[in-house]
Formats: sequence, structure tokens, C-alpha cells
Amino acid sequence: MSKNNSVFKKTLVAHALTVAFGFGFVAVTVPTEVMAQSNAAGSIFGKAKPGTTVQVLNSDNGVRRSATADSTGRFQITALPIGTYKVDLMNGGKVEQSTTVDVSLGQGSEAVFAAAAGSIQVVQVSGARKPIDISSTNNGANFTARQLENLPVAKSVEAIVQLAPNTTRGDTRFAGNGASFGGGAVTENSYYINGFPVTNPLTGFGASQLPFGAIAEAQVLTGGFGSEFGRSIGGVVNVITKSGKNRWEAGATMAWTPDSLRSDPKDIYYPKTGRTYNAATDGTLYLRRNQNTADSKLFGGYVSGPIIQDKLFMFVSAEQTKTDQGFVNGLRTSTSNAVNGWNDTKTTVNRYLAKFDWNIADEHRLEFMSIGDSPVVKIDRSGYDYATGKRVGGVTSSQTNRNINDNGNQLNGLKYVGEITQDLTFTAAYAQAKSKHETTLVGYNPTAMGVVADPANRVPGLTYTNPQSFSANVPGAGSQDLVKSLRLDLEYKLNSHTIRAGYDKSKVDSLGGSTTPGGGTWTYFKTDDPNKAIPVSGGSVPPTASGGGYGAQGYYVAKTYFSDVTESHGEQTALYIEDKYQVTKNLMVVGGIRYESFLNKNKLMQKFLDQPGEINPRVAVSWDVNGDASLKVFGTAGRYSVPIPTNIGLRAAGATSNTTQYFTYTGTDANGQPQGLKQLTNPLSPNNEFGQPKDARSFAVKDMKPTFQDEITFGFEKQLAPEWNSGARATYRTLKSTIDDLCDARPFEAWAKRTNTTITNPTFGHDCYLFNPGIANTFVFDIDGKGNYKEIALSAADLGFEKAKRTYTALDLFLEHPFRNGWYGKVNYTWSRSYGNTEGQVRSDNGQADVSVTATWDYPEIMRGAMGLLPNDRTHQIKAFGFYQLNNEWSVGGNLLLASGRPRSCLGGDPNPGDSPNYNNQAFFCFGETSAQNQLVPRGKIGNLPFDKRLDLNVTYKPTFLNGMAFKMDVFNITNTQTLQNVIEAYNSGTRMSSQYERPISYTNPRSVRFTAEYNHKF
Repeated sequence: MSKNNSVFKKTLVAHALTVAFGFGFVAVTVPTEVMAQSNAAGSIFGKAKPGTTVQVLNSDNGVRRSATADSTGRFQITALPIGTYKVDLMNGGKVEQSTTVDVSLGQGSEAVFAAAAGSIQVVQVSGARKPIDISSTNNGANFTARQLENLPVAKSVEAIVQLAPNTTRGDTRFAGNGASFGGGAVTENSYYINGFPVTNPLTGFGASQLPFGAIAEAQVLTGGFGSEFGRSIGGVVNVITKSGKNRWEAGATMAWTPDSLRSDPKDIYYPKTGRTYNAATDGTLYLRRNQNTADSKLFGGYVSGPIIQDKLFMFVSAEQTKTDQGFVNGLRTSTSNAVNGWNDTKTTVNRYLAKFDWNIADEHRLEFMSIGDSPVVKIDRSGYDYATGKRVGGVTSSQTNRNINDNGNQLNGLKYVGEITQDLTFTAAYAQAKSKHETTLVGYNPTAMGVVADPANRVPGLTYTNPQSFSANVPGAGSQDLVKSLRLDLEYKLNSHTIRAGYDKSKVDSLGGSTTPGGGTWTYFKTDDPNKAIPVSGGSVPPTASGGGYGAQGYYVAKTYFSDVTESHGEQTALYIEDKYQVTKNLMVVGGIRYESFLNKNKLMQKFLDQPGEINPRVAVSWDVNGDASLKVFGTAGRYSVPIPTNIGLRAAGATSNTTQYFTYTGTDANGQPQGLKQLTNPLSPNNEFGQPKDARSFAVKDMKPTFQDEITFGFEKQLAPEWNSGARATYRTLKSTIDDLCDARPFEAWAKRTNTTITNPTFGHDCYLFNPGIANTFVFDIDGKGNYKEIALSAADLGFEKAKRTYTALDLFLEHPFRNGWYGKVNYTWSRSYGNTEGQVRSDNGQADVSVTATWDYPEIMRGAMGLLPNDRTHQIKAFGFYQLNNEWSVGGNLLLASGRPRSCLGGDPNPGDSPNYNNQAFFCFGETSAQNQLVPRGKIGNLPFDKRLDLNVTYKPTFLNGMAFKMDVFNITNTQTLQNVIEAYNSGTRMSSQYERPISYTNPRSVRFTAEYNHKF
């Protein structure tokens, strides 16, 4: 056979395997990392003469391991801390050949030796890495400390995430600066530091962080990850910290982002609705932002070195970021700007890392880690005058938030890694983390109810001042989250098999919740027809004319109140086993199964959500086509599941109050409080949240399936030239099951009628219940209020929903120049499509952050028109970044993003709600003169927001005359392109068109400049 024919046949087989991945693996479900690495380490592998001993040594930290080549000549050393290793090929107790390799997080590094020498002699082999890592099939990217140091990125994990393909920024209304991975919701991700879980346990929005300079490597996985990873159907962020080495070193950093070099943010204007009743606001200023100020300073330092040479090491790092901001807080039309129209905030974020590593022996290592992330925000409120553009008066109220809507945490963890034999490795890790949430209020009036009054809804001549300085809900006293996590892993090498198995469990206890400040909020409305009933969430408001007063002219007011202060508890348990099988010298197959169970309890420790287990099978294949790591074909398939954070026990499963009551009025007092009230309705709650405890047995359906997703990927990577790599990857994800709440009594009333069952329990069917939308469910209800529970089996048709659907289809292309000859660069292009009728655990359409209890599935009518492009869809994305060393002193870097805009949708009142709960602005009906004239407007059919464009550049100077010193200037958004990120999608205000429909919510940040001075010294 000629060489050309051989290559031709290999190419055909490669194409055939690619097609096989596309069809044959669909039924297997779930992916895996081929080398089955620890989630906090890497490995070294290679080929040598069978029976030969290979020794590896990391001279920086004294880690020393050895392995014996098997009968096929392969050797593998796993569970290695990242770093540079000297690899020795031994012969008769002497070093025959040596090479050096860099071990990266979650990846395998191949040690390549020359052909056997004629006599024993030391042969030094080049330590250059193979062009392509044939041992990994992960989707995503790894970022080393060197790359992060040279790229213009913000000093946060969120900024690192956005460098990876298949990631987009989450809705700005969500806390935690979360990201969407592969079309998933922002709460569907997992975060780890040194293998310890740090995901926000209460909400799932983001994770706690550490000093940015302490990051040794960050791995962003957007799919294809192995059985050891779980609790995610989006992505995994896996961070490894720096550790102490055999040489003492210390350093300090100062960074300054001055307000004087920051461009002014765009003002926000009311949209032009064209409605006469909105004439006072159409096209006018909504919120002034061009006077906003922001000045940020960062101070950090570290000390690292050996306490005992080659044995005991320490790395201690601390970082403080102080940001001073001043901004207009009050809207131009607000009636309380003289009191709280301006905010001055001082944000202080203190972060630290203390890590100690003890090499007990060559085969045993102990690690202790302590991290702290403490965000504190102090807010001083004063007056502002839009007419003069100046602040007025002194401070009227103050507020200090400690870890409110942030991911602060204090974690202590201990890890043991032991090589019991050359073939058996054991890892054990335990951690405890505590996160406190505190608010201190100065000038707070607990009896002053807030006032919200759009100009179009005000009676001329009346006062609508808002006396309440605090708009956000007030957290309950003693709010905190406590997490205890345990993880055990075993790895056993048997001939061509590497078998890994593990167990992990996390226990979460949360005390929290919040309450409406001042005891409630008054919201003023106006209807155009005072003689017509007004449909509202949870019922209907009688004609306002019947209430007299200004109701005769269509004016009315709503009193709302919310409180969910309670306790919640959760447990998440998993088992996994996987086998990496080296089928041939060029072909590897990994098969694994992960078993996950999730449990949630209420304040009384009653189980209200018990998911006994989901089996997630995973498989992956990697083929080194040419046997020289120049062309890799790979594929993965798998199933993933995700838990519900403890917040569900505070809101949905707790004794929550969430009510609205409607009145007419005859006037207002000096504080905007309505006078001469006449009740139009009793308190209404569409979800029956009147403060009563929820029935733990009824809250969730029987045998509930967890939220899970199937994924299949396939692709290739190819070396185009010695200094260029390229590749392509196709991804398909489909959501197979989701969890949300049903808030519709009609299916249960129909069941009772159909089965001739007498119901005497007044709350029967009138709460909200967790279920699996789109399939049959079995509910368990107390029919008489005396403990007489019955199972109520309802089909998908009985419930009235179509199947839940969310698919993500993507094609990724990349071109990379590894760091050689003084420069590094990478370009990623992603075409993707996120389509379906549900975003997942949260809802970006209206910024609803109630995880797995959104309005999406509350009743069937709300889903009409819900199928379409989802909010996290970005059809085209180009991400390009890199850096170039001009000489020994100067270097430059860049980071470019080009991305399609977010799909636009419209949510309004349903013109034909029938007997449904009929929520305000939750249906895909819009564009009527009144809500009764709205038309169906399917999701994503209005178009897209503008294309997102951003270019960041930097320059670094490292003077040779001052070794260890570096000066850097980063310019973010150098073109000052402030792109519209999201808009108000709510169409109606009462029965009218809202004056704020499609009003901008946020733009991308304006241009800013960051100066950094850094000094590092090795002793």
C-alpha cells in the first residue's frame, strides 16, 4: 500500500467516525474527558520500552513520582499538580533519557523520548509539548497565569469565562455577573477552586472568588466533561491556585482605574410609544448617567516559599479592591429626587488565599486551603435636581450591604492525595464554607410604604412623593449559608484500562429571605375605561368607577407586599465510575456513569423535593489519526443533570406572602400615601402565597425527574504547520427534562369533577407545585385538610402543556498560534442557535431570578407563542485574543469580541385569558391599543438588539534595569462602543401601552483605562 493510499484511507475512516459520532452516540448520552484526570490536576503519559521505569520530578515543589511502562510500552502518571516536570527514562537504575513537560489542568502531557540508544547515556530531549493534546476531548479552553497576565481582561473569573467559546453574558438584572454556557441558564453551572465547590449555594448565580493574581490556571468547560464533574448542564469553571515552591518569592500589585479617563456612560431615554397618554415622557430623558463617576483602586500582594525544602510549602495572597462611585439614582420623573436622587457608593472587596502543601512522602501529599471573599457596599443617599444637574442637600439615608447579591464566602478545605501503589491512587477532600448576608440601614423608616407612580398614572395636582429611601427588599436577620462538602476518588490502572470511581456529597443549610421595606409598596394606575373590569394577576379588578373618588376617572392604586424569611436545606450526593480504555496505541475510549441525587428540606426538616437518583452515562473517543498528535478526531456523548439551590425553600416551599390589593382613592398626603381608600378587591395572590406554610408532601410531584440534558459533540484538531493549530467542533444539546412550578387549580378541579371526588380542603390545588412540565405527573394532595392524601395522576394533556424544549446547536472553528517566537494568538468563531420554549431555571425575558419557580409554566395559556429563539441565543460570535512580545521590555495584547445581539420579544396582557390566572405582562401578546386588543407575537420574532462590538488593548513595560518590575496600561472598549444589552419587554401598564416598553435597561461599559504597577522578587 502506498503512503498516499494509506493517508487517503485514514481520512475516509476519520470522516466515517465523525458521522458515527453524529448518529451512533445519541442513545448513549453524556461526555467524558478521555484521560479521566482529577478536576484539580493533570497527567504525564508516553511510550517507552515495556518494563522500563519512568520517573518525574517537579523541582519547584519536590513532587516526585514513578511508573513502569506496561506490556504495550505505555506509561501514565496521574493526579499531578500543574507545573513543569523533568521526566527521566531509567535503565538499570541510571538515567538514559530526559525531557521536560508542562502539566496543565485536566489535560495530559505527552513525554516523548528518542529511539533507544545503542549504549546507556543521558540524552536530553526537547521539552516542547506535542502540538495537539490527544488525551482530551473537553469542550472549552484553559487559560494559564501567563496568558491572563498578558491579556487585557478584567480581574475576575467572569472575564475569563467570556474568553471561552460558547459563552455569553447573562442578563444584567441577575446578580453575580453570571454567564450562559452553551445556551443554558446562568444558574446551571458549577464552579470549583482547587477541586472544592464554590458555586453560590443559595441562588446558583455565580461563585465566590479569590485574588486574581493567585490563579495558576483556569479551565472553562462548555461541554464534553467527564463523569467526575456534575451538578451542571451548562458549564464548569475549574480554577487552580498557585502554590509555594522551593524558592522564596514575594510580590505586590497596585492597579488604578481613574474616573478622569473613563468615558461618560450613555443616558437612558424613554422610548417613543406614540400614545397621547405617554406624551409627557415619549422620547424624553429617563435616567441621567453622563454625570456618573467611578474610580477604582486595587492593592494586592503575596508571599510564597518553602517552610521545609522539598517538603512543606506556603502561598499566601491578599487583595483589596476599592471602588468609589457617584451616580444619579432617581428617574427624571421621580417625585423623591430631592431626598434620594443621588447615590454615593463605596465598594470594598477583600479577598485572600492561604494554601499549604505538605509532601509527606513521594507518594503522599496533604493540602490545606483557606479562601475568603468579602464584598461590602456602603450607600449614602442624597438629593439631586435634574433641572440644574446638581446634587442637593446632605445625606438623607445610608445602607451597608455585606454580601448582598454577591458571592462572598469563607472556605476552609483539606485534601489528601496518596499513591497507594503505582497502579492505585486515592484522593480525599473535605471543606466547610460559610456565607453571611447582612444589611445595616441608617435613616430607614419601617412604616413608610414606598410609592411608584408613572407620570401617565398621576392625578393632576396631587402629590406622589416616595417617602421610602430603600427600594430593594430588606434581608432577614441572621441570613447565611453553610456548606459542607466531602469528596473521595479512587484511580486504578489495570493493563490498558484506567478505572476511576468516586463519591461526593454537599450539604447546604440556608437561613434567609427578605421583606418589602416599609411594609409594602403603593403603585398607582389608570385605566381608559373606568366602567370596565380590569384583568390582573390572581383575579379581576371591578370597574374603578364603582369605587368612587378618582376611580370615576379611571385612577386606582395597588398595595403590594412580599416576605419569604425562613430556613431551607439541601443535600446533593453523587457516585461515579469510568473506564479509560486504550484500545490501540492511537485509539482511546472512555465510558462512565454518574449517579446523582438531590434532596431539599424546609425549615421543619421535612423533605419537599426528593429526587432519589438520575443515572448519567457518558462516553468519549479520541483518535490520534497519524500517531504523531498532528491530527485528532474525537467525539463525546452524555447526559448531565443539575440541582435546585436552597433558595427554592425560602420562596416557593416556605411560608411566603406575596399579595396585591386594589383600591380607589380620593387624594394623597404629603408623603404620596393614598387617602380616602375604598377597597376594590381582597388581597390577591396568583400563587396563593398568603403566608401559610406549604404542605411538604404536596409541594412536589411524586417520582420527580431532575432537570437533565443530553449532549453530543464531535470534531477534529489539526496541526497546519509547526506553529499553527486549527480545529472544528459541532455540538448539539437538548433539554430532556426540566422542573418548574404549576400554579393552576383547574386541572385538579377537573380531576375532582371527573372522579366524583368531594373536596373539603379549601387550599386544594390552589398553591404552586413543582412538577416536570410537558409530561404526565402524579400529584399528592390532602383532599379534606385532615391528612387524607390521595395520588392524582394527570397526563400531559390534562395539564395542557407541550413538552419542554430547549436545544442548542453550535459549530466552533478555531485557529491558534501557541506561544512561540514571542507571541500567542487565538481566534474562535461560533455559529449557534438556542431555540425552544423555556430558557431553563430562570427567565431573562423579565429578569425573573426565582430559580425553577418562574412564571414560565404556571399555566398553559402563558406558553402560547413561547417557542422561538431564546434570550441567550447569539447566532454569530468571534472571540480573538493574544499578545506579542516586542522585545525583552515591551509587549502588547488585545482582546476582541464581535457577537450578534440578543433576540427581542414582547410580553403583554392576554386578550383572551379565559379562566386562567392571567398574569400581568407574561403572555406573548402585544401591540394592541389596549391589552384586550393585543395580538400573538411569538418569542424572538421582533428582531435582535444591536451587534455587540468591543476591543480591549494593553501595553506592558518591564524595564531590564529593574528586574521584577512591570508597568501596564489596559484600555477597555477602546472605541467606546456602548452596545444596548437588554430592554424592557413588558408591553402593558394596566390596560394601556407602557411608557417604558423597549426602554433600555443597560449598555455595555464605556471606555476605561487601568494602570497597573507590579513588582515580583525571587530570593
